[in-house]
Amino acid sequence: MRPPAAASAARRRPGPRLAALLLLATVALAGGAAAEAPGPSSEPVLLTADEIVYDPDTGVVTARGEVELSRGKRRLLAREVSWSEREGKVRAVGEVVLIEPGGDAFFGDSLEVTGDLATGAVERFRALLRGGARIASRRGTREGGTLTTLEDAVYSPCPLCADGERPPVWQIRADRVRHDRTTRDVTYENARLEVLGVPVLWTPWFRHPDPTVERRSGFLVPTVGTNSTLGLTLEVPYHWVLGPNRDVTFSPLFTTRQGVVLGGEYRELREIGESRVSGSFTYTDAYARAGRAPEGKELRGHLDARGRYRPAELWDAGFDLRLSSDNTYRKRYGFGSEDVLENRVYLQKVVGRDFLGLSGYAFQGLREDDRQGTFPIVLPLAEARLVSSPQRWGSIWTFDSSLVALTRRSGLDTRRVSTTVGWELPRVGPLGDLWRLRLDGRVDGYLYDGDPADFASEGGTRAKGRALPRLLLDGSWPLVGTTGEWTHVLEPTLALKVSPDSGDDDEIPNEDSQVFEFDETNLFEPSRFTGLDRVDGGTRLAYGLRFDSRGPEGIELAGLVGQSFQVRRNDAVPADSGVNKNFSDYVGRIDLRPNEFLDLSYRFRIDRQDFEFRRSDLFASFGPPRLRFDVGWLRLSDEPTGLAPRSREELRAGVRLQMTENLAIAARTRRDLNEGRTVSNLFGLLYTHPCFVLVAGLEQRFTETGDLDEETSFKIRLSLTNLGGPATAAPVEE
Repeated sequence: MRPPAAASAARRRPGPRLAALLLLATVALAGGAAAEAPGPSSEPVLLTADEIVYDPDTGVVTARGEVELSRGKRRLLAREVSWSEREGKVRAVGEVVLIEPGGDAFFGDSLEVTGDLATGAVERFRALLRGGARIASRRGTREGGTLTTLEDAVYSPCPLCADGERPPVWQIRADRVRHDRTTRDVTYENARLEVLGVPVLWTPWFRHPDPTVERRSGFLVPTVGTNSTLGLTLEVPYHWVLGPNRDVTFSPLFTTRQGVVLGGEYRELREIGESRVSGSFTYTDAYARAGRAPEGKELRGHLDARGRYRPAELWDAGFDLRLSSDNTYRKRYGFGSEDVLENRVYLQKVVGRDFLGLSGYAFQGLREDDRQGTFPIVLPLAEARLVSSPQRWGSIWTFDSSLVALTRRSGLDTRRVSTTVGWELPRVGPLGDLWRLRLDGRVDGYLYDGDPADFASEGGTRAKGRALPRLLLDGSWPLVGTTGEWTHVLEPTLALKVSPDSGDDDEIPNEDSQVFEFDETNLFEPSRFTGLDRVDGGTRLAYGLRFDSRGPEGIELAGLVGQSFQVRRNDAVPADSGVNKNFSDYVGRIDLRPNEFLDLSYRFRIDRQDFEFRRSDLFASFGPPRLRFDVGWLRLSDEPTGLAPRSREELRAGVRLQMTENLAIAARTRRDLNEGRTVSNLFGLLYTHPCFVLVAGLEQRFTETGDLDEETSFKIRLSLTNLGGPATAAPVEE
């Protein structure tokens, strides 16, 4: 408790003035890098001291003995504080401490600053910043109100060891550190990076932005690694700010076996939207097909571009561009593993439930047996969907129409116009049963040049058309009940479709319905094909049961099981697809969560005659949060895609272990059980520390593609806090 004299002294007139000047001065000097000097405040300033003396001859006010000045949550402590009105200087000596509202604390043996706060000095300056970073220097000075200089300075964001004897994990020592608040730069002279007290890197000069800078040109954190194909690798990105809304990142990749890969990314943000363009190129061994040796050298590369725009209200536009010089370039240098690259451009408008769209597509195949000339260019693809407001009885009208043109350099060219007009009537029954009646009719028109059987260019020009009326009736009856602490929802569901058996015609090209899969996701759909070129005709009734039971402590059991019946066999679907007979196979999904340590999901298709499992897809995630496993098992007795049916069985497994609060490791593997071989392995490590982050990964690939053999790669990246790593506003610049 302060003595009465101190309390009364705090109310003397010199006190508040002295307090304000000292507070502003100390903040301006000690906290120079963190914030601007505060302006006038309506908050009262409180000064307490054991003794306050005013000398009228010298014009000096002195506060002695546990001096404390506070305004709001900001506090200044010192043994003695004096203010000379004639010299316009403030001096504080003896364990000077400033505590900022944000948590930063600044220390010094003595402080002297001019009244205008432009020039000052502090002896034996120390700072403990919010987050744990520390700064210390022999002497700190401030000039012109903008330039702060620290002599014989050391900086580290790392916490000190418990005994206080060992050095931090890393720290920077420098003969001189300057902070210019005008340019917002922090520069170091004769700087040394020390790791565990051992100097590992020296530079005569370097700089980085201060924490107020959000973007700045400079080097980003490098990534080093090794690859069985590329050899030792080093990636050193450089970020170049072109303006407040544009920047470029250059990312050269240095390899010991395949030379240098030059890559980069350009980004731009405008009011209309954003654009990104990235790519790379290198001059290296020419691409060679499997089993062949490369013939000389060639220029290889890739290009990716993306744009998302809002040209007008309710309108969206954009594009995606993806190109590769050959089949294996992206996989070789880690730019992607896709087998097909999709390019598109689009313009669309959504108003309520109405949609208008215009788009175009082009594709590049990267598989060994792909012939690029047979890949179509889809231009244009025009689509429209219009939904009316509720009409009589709550019914609505729908209008769907599309126009598409597919052109190939070598092969079939197709033009299609399709229009569907429908009427829907939803109803809620007296028992809570839900119904929807829909009547619609579709008209398709085709004009094509070539042979639709093998997509060859020979065959001449022909036109075909068809009309498809259809009646749909969907119904469900949600039943809710309880058993003890359990809540159950049972929902019997059916979907009736009545349409002509005709409609499919082998003379109509099948461009968008080549892949077919029957499962619980399309059991109740009117058409189980992915597109319009094939018709899922005939009269069919799909029926099933949805269920969801939830018990105490988060226990949950949910799923769906069902089957369909069709009056006549459907020859349009692939054989062994599960729906080409009168009764389909049984399909379903079961999700089980008995507790927080186990999640199970199982999807299946069971043969309708011998009850053999035609498809089994099991996924399990189990374990406590710190040790989590996941296992996936997929088994298909066939793949009725209409392209190349074959059996398939694979196992996927992974684990993630949070060893400590700072260290996590993970592993994942994929194995082909049909061929009895491992396809790939992945291992990863993440270590977070208050002063650095370490990320490492190992990948093994046991497949061969084109001129790519089996491959093993390892990468590691070390990010130092506040130097291009976590919690850094901008990259380091050297």
